[in-house]
Amino acid sequence: MQSHLTAPVYFKGRLALSLAAVLGTATAFGHEASRDAFVDQALRSKESGQIDLILQTNKPFSCAQEVKLAKIGGYVYRNLPIIQSVAVSVPRRKLATLLGFTFVKHVSSDVSVKKTDAYTVSSSGANVAWNQYGASGKGVGVAVVDSGIRTVNDFSGSGGLLGNLLSNNRIVSSTNFASDGLLSGDDQCGHGTHVAGIISGNGRNSSGSGSYQTFYGIAPESKLINVRVLDANGGGKVSQVVAGMAWVVTNKLVHNIRVMNLSVGHEVGESYRTDPLCLAAEVAWKAGIVVVAAAGNDGREHATETKGADNEGFGANYGSITSPGNSPYVITVGAMKSVDGRRGNDTIATYSSRGPTRLDFVVKPDIVAAGNRVVSALSTNGTLDKLYRAAHGVPLKAYLRTSNTGMSSHYFTMSGTSMAAPVVAGAAALMLELDPSLTPDTIKARLMLTADKWASPAGVGDLFTYGAGYLNIPKAINSTVKATSYAMSPTAEKQSEGDVIIVVAQSLLGNLLWGAVILSGDELWGERAMWGKGDITGERAMWGKNTVEPNRAMWGKSVWDDSSSYSVNQACADLTAITLSGER
Repeated sequence: MQSHLTAPVYFKGRLALSLAAVLGTATAFGHEASRDAFVDQALRSKESGQIDLILQTNKPFSCAQEVKLAKIGGYVYRNLPIIQSVAVSVPRRKLATLLGFTFVKHVSSDVSVKKTDAYTVSSSGANVAWNQYGASGKGVGVAVVDSGIRTVNDFSGSGGLLGNLLSNNRIVSSTNFASDGLLSGDDQCGHGTHVAGIISGNGRNSSGSGSYQTFYGIAPESKLINVRVLDANGGGKVSQVVAGMAWVVTNKLVHNIRVMNLSVGHEVGESYRTDPLCLAAEVAWKAGIVVVAAAGNDGREHATETKGADNEGFGANYGSITSPGNSPYVITVGAMKSVDGRRGNDTIATYSSRGPTRLDFVVKPDIVAAGNRVVSALSTNGTLDKLYRAAHGVPLKAYLRTSNTGMSSHYFTMSGTSMAAPVVAGAAALMLELDPSLTPDTIKARLMLTADKWASPAGVGDLFTYGAGYLNIPKAINSTVKATSYAMSPTAEKQSEGDVIIVVAQSLLGNLLWGAVILSGDELWGERAMWGKGDITGERAMWGKNTVEPNRAMWGKSVWDDSSSYSVNQACADLTAITLSGER
């Protein structure tokens, strides 16, 4: 499942709407701060009351500025120095005045976030990494910025026989930034515990003489750093997530935090250059932390199946990547599903979000990993457990030799890019255990370069669906590529004649992955390109102007059309049938 920052928004093009045209007041101050689409919507709205915002300031926020804010009825409720910002609440009727303050550089709405969301081990090759390379993630700290982590047996000890004799807790730190009045980092929802289990579960609760199947995480000896930012319903605000990310950066050396998992997000309402989540993710990345983000679960263009439509009848919703997955720095992960138990036949989950990203057109996702119907640790008596154990729990008979027909109190099944992201986070932990000198950029480059290049069942490749391909951990471990610059995901650009090119000048990955930059014709991939020379001919390439009818362009007119608009889902928690049940 995948988390969203929630608040309705309708916008056009690249947010070119002038505030002066809306209210005709801010320019009177001689200054007009830029803002995201959510704030634009609020300006046009006739609603009253307070609105929560994140102000990026020109200089560190001062007492004098706080006094000025108070004069318009506003107040600061969280300082966010990691991105030189403050989270404030102000009367909606004073928005124009706020935007006119000279110390305000940019304004983003502090909207709510929700969660984004065995098979993971075998599909990724993690078992090969354990057996052939002795990798288990031991000593590597992975921060889970989510709804918290419940202390369960699968996070105790070191796994196997030794793990059964030990009781030490691998959750080495817990902190709480959720605004629900609770002090504990304990998971009241269930989402964060499930994510943590995919990263670091050692299968202790499914081991023993009565078990015939054990549910392991990818890096079963890694350390978990619990950063709770979401409440019992999987909801929270951007400022809470940013504060949690800032704590991770500050405490990186204390807990050897090398990886951060973000199975949370919101629909894109502004460029990654000003989006608070993306800015915080960039700071963490440049501080040496591998940031892994879920792509989103908005990959279906239609809610119901239509015979003959692509994406298994649901249509493909291109341009649906969520923030912070739209950041070119982070590793953005889409979700794969098993069709018949054979990895070679796995395909994309219809709900997995597609690129390119809105507004910036960053080529995403970066990679795909197992994410559908994943079994992982359960937070007993959490919201998911109380509401859905009967329908989406794990039968005891799934791993125990027993006549008991009941459901397990230890495991739960969930689906979504929230479940795929921690598979990649665990892979990064394995790589860092074997070579602690690896940088985030080198890890990203190796994961993408060694991913198995994938295509649809019809044999057509699609980098806006599969990214660089399907995660292959053993190949990534064996890679010797080293990044010499930031491994930023490149951007896509539509040409006047209808072709789409990839702009690779700013990206280390450009020359390594994408080959020839025009996405049509026989020279599409080049010898060193992502898919290999000749794998996809000009006639079968999906991105050329001659591929499909103009009104059925690969990612739809809405990605490129400046007249497009969309709204943000107002639900504060993603507990839909799609993400709970997954796909068969």
